[in-house]
Amino acid sequence: SGSATTVKTDSKGRYSLDLGLGEFRLLAYDSAGLYATTFAGNAESFETSPSVSGDRSGYDFALTRGGTASGTVSGADGAGIAGITVVAYNPSGTRRGFTTTVNGAYKLVLPPGSYKFAAFDDNTDPRFVTLFYDGKTSFQSADFVSIQSSSTVHFRLRASAHIAGMVSDAQSHAPLSGFLVSAYTVEGLLVTTTSTGPSGVYQLVLPDGTYRLLAVDSGGVYATSYFARANSFAQTPELTLTPGQSLTNISLEAERGGVVSGRITAIGASIVVVAYNSDGSKRASTPADRNGGYQIVLPSGDFVIGAYDESLAYAPRFYVGSATFRGATPVTVLRSQFIPVDLSLDRSARVTGSVFDATTGSAIGSILVSAYDSAGYLAATVTSTASGSYLLGLAAGMYRMVAFDPSLRYATAYPQLATTFEESSAYDFLADATRSVDFALSNGTRVMGTVVDPSRTALSGIEIGALSMNGNRVATTTTHGGTFDVVLLPGNYKLVAVDPRGRYFTMYFNSAGTFANATTVVVTGFGSTPGTLNFILPPQMRHRSAAH
Repeated sequence: SGSATTVKTDSKGRYSLDLGLGEFRLLAYDSAGLYATTFAGNAESFETSPSVSGDRSGYDFALTRGGTASGTVSGADGAGIAGITVVAYNPSGTRRGFTTTVNGAYKLVLPPGSYKFAAFDDNTDPRFVTLFYDGKTSFQSADFVSIQSSSTVHFRLRASAHIAGMVSDAQSHAPLSGFLVSAYTVEGLLVTTTSTGPSGVYQLVLPDGTYRLLAVDSGGVYATSYFARANSFAQTPELTLTPGQSLTNISLEAERGGVVSGRITAIGASIVVVAYNSDGSKRASTPADRNGGYQIVLPSGDFVIGAYDESLAYAPRFYVGSATFRGATPVTVLRSQFIPVDLSLDRSARVTGSVFDATTGSAIGSILVSAYDSAGYLAATVTSTASGSYLLGLAAGMYRMVAFDPSLRYATAYPQLATTFEESSAYDFLADATRSVDFALSNGTRVMGTVVDPSRTALSGIEIGALSMNGNRVATTTTHGGTFDVVLLPGNYKLVAVDPRGRYFTMYFNSAGTFANATTVVVTGFGSTPGTLNFILPPQMRHRSAAH
């Protein structure tokens, strides 16, 4: 809404505003451009400034001499674009200031500090896509710009692409209004959000790129809906857009859900509650409030409920009282029902360390570091940073540690140069203590293969184990769409395919039924592959019991 009234200060800096009934927000603005706009209460943004009502006297402003951010907003042809809104955001994501381009040029006066800048076309039919400074497409990925005296921030906008469709009830197909439809990068960064209108229709304006879509009911009646009715973000089909392209009829169907709610016992922590599908993929998550309360809306089905502490003061926990996903008790959710689920978290043991190249000593980022409990179940996983460091929180206990490269450059590694899981050290991690475990990774050879049933149907979710010649596990992977990849060092191995769900018989490479009869796979050198390894798994026959 527009300002209620505006007045200039006198020669002594005094002002008086004649306001009617109601609540208002106040700001002081220097039309000469020397001082930065200041909000009542010295708030960081207009939206977070206090509402003024009742006694309105004594609202003073202390103005700060500002620095300037200026530049141009142009299209792909380099020509300036008029009427584009340029916004400076505080680190918290609130707006510190904004202006509109004139013939493609703009100028903003801001208090000295660091900001994220964006330019967007807020016309009824936007021709250009919103971009943050330096071509970034999301607030999370955008770089900060330091404003002290003056800085130049230019934008080169790209033609917008569009995704449009409808959100409807999965059962009745009635359109659903007020749903928030969001586009994320494949990596999970939010790019933009819009809401559905009275007819359930939405439109997203995006840069060219690849996205995943989901819809959220802020009313808490429907479960989060993923495009193509996927059951998790990771399994949502990707939509790829070129500049100026429009995808229409991209519809999402939402299912009325049941509500899982409860309380997490963990004092002074930053708790996130997660609902997992049976395959371990994340269906939904929410932060617990300051009292540990939470609520998640889920579609009908069975889910594993877990909680973790972002500050790592407390160890992850799964319902009921399990330290691992595999040991958790699934919760059955039915439509329109409330299911109470409480969890009590124990103090965390922390594991830290470095991941580096065994040959060069260089730090390696994006490596998955995992801890497995004494039963061999995965307890927790974290990704190493660009500097090769990692920090993991666990329930106190005995664990083996493993480092795996999802980019398939390095072979799976164990601490202290162990070569198999069983031969690696088991560490005793204590609550409220930190222990260091480092990993030295070596480049390996990528070994590929397929897993099918006798009718040649591709089998997903099959675990492939590369075993040493004495039967210990060197590396493990899982099939996706019937194919697998595993990275191994030069040596001799036996490979086995196991169905965790017990639908198919366990088979070793070359159709062997036992480890002793399995054909040895020889990896002779880096980059020297043994060819594609194929497995055919016969189904296990299940017979009805009969009287005899």
